[in-house]
Amino acid sequence: MPQVVIIGGGISGLSAAYFLEQRARLAGLTLSIQLLEQQERLGGVILTERASGFLLEGGPDSFLSVKPAAIELCRELGLSENLIASNDHQRKTYIWHTGKLKQLPDGMMFVVPAKVWPIFRSDLLSLSGKLRLAMSPLLAPSGGNPADLSVKEFISSRLGRQVLERLAEPLLAAVYGADVDCLSARAALPQLLALEEKYGSLWRGIQQARRSLPAQRKPQPEASLFVTLRNGLGELTSTLESRLVQTQVNFGKQVSALSRTPQGNYLIGWSGGQTEADAVVVATPAHCAADFLRELHPALANKLAQIVYHSSLIVALGYSQSTFQRKLDGFGFLVPRSEGKQLIACSWISTKFPFRSGPDHVLLRCFLGGARNRSLLEKADSEILATTLNELQEIMGVRAEPRLARIYRWERCMPQYGVGHPARLEEITSLLAAQPGLFLSGNGYKGVGIPDCIQSSSKAAAAAIQYLQSL
Repeated sequence: MPQVVIIGGGISGLSAAYFLEQRARLAGLTLSIQLLEQQERLGGVILTERASGFLLEGGPDSFLSVKPAAIELCRELGLSENLIASNDHQRKTYIWHTGKLKQLPDGMMFVVPAKVWPIFRSDLLSLSGKLRLAMSPLLAPSGGNPADLSVKEFISSRLGRQVLERLAEPLLAAVYGADVDCLSARAALPQLLALEEKYGSLWRGIQQARRSLPAQRKPQPEASLFVTLRNGLGELTSTLESRLVQTQVNFGKQVSALSRTPQGNYLIGWSGGQTEADAVVVATPAHCAADFLRELHPALANKLAQIVYHSSLIVALGYSQSTFQRKLDGFGFLVPRSEGKQLIACSWISTKFPFRSGPDHVLLRCFLGGARNRSLLEKADSEILATTLNELQEIMGVRAEPRLARIYRWERCMPQYGVGHPARLEEITSLLAAQPGLFLSGNGYKGVGIPDCIQSSSKAAAAAIQYLQSL
């Protein structure tokens, strides 16, 4: 019976196990699957808790509906009725700039403006910034090798420095926790590069894409941008775990080495034990994979180690409605790095997903860390909480004491797709081909969101089944 080992029990590893079982069943293949997880729970950064009347997400709180893999998996698992869209009729986002919360102009596409008049009516850009944006259609693209530009070079050379600093940078920091000076435009903004390459100008491409949007939209109940589950995203990982039939889950197994036996099988070792496998799916962060792949393939390990990961902090704050005076008219705010704050963003969960706090409570999620402050995880909880509350008081005028406060620390969990990432992926793919039966999945490669992780695991599982059939 073919043996498969999955290393990592986050959403990527769980999805890989589920898809392996499903595809093996369709192929008439009987597998023995082991899933090795170093922690004592599954789910990785997906962590749902209930406390004091609040539904808390320690990691991601939703996923994008425009990437269908997560919604499709939820439907396949029988969770369709539990899918809940964000409260989009109140979807407004604010930018903290020059001491004020200013509404993000209407008509944003990805991280750049697609409509002229909303941005010109807004006071988010200065007159010079607006004039620079207006000149964009007249300027030829510039700024280095178009195959490998940083986001800073790409956006500022096409749309101006203020569009970069006040729009693109805070939006991308909230997603990647990244430094736009180093972030690869081709990896992080492939849609924008594709538009520029197709139409010869980024601005013309954006206008063409905007005009074609109505024809591309599909009628679906999940028309909202963000989708979650009624009982939190932990419902997805727990349901996946419950559906595993052929998979043996082993907790507390931190893999330390991966090598080959004289017979050609893979030998997976950890403190106190080892096991053999015909195929291995590595569903850990790339830097973890690099550590235990170094003996097997030093060149591959070196390439994986070059994928930089940042740490992040999420501070969840619950308030009684009676003590919280501010009206939360929107989904929250973003803070550009030029403002010099510790906060990267704050989601107003009570507006975005009202069921998570109920009518008598207010729930906020604050994001800190990332590339802006890499040492923040070393601070004590009391210092992090004090900093968060002080900045919320300055930005939102919040003076009430929270009824609940939770701090979630995620060390080296957010990959930054640095300049050169697409070329690096090609090299990793080439090196991986020399190790038949070894497959990678996770957020370190072609997307950081939950749907991206699910999609990568689906592809890894399909490739593993194809490989096992060829033996």
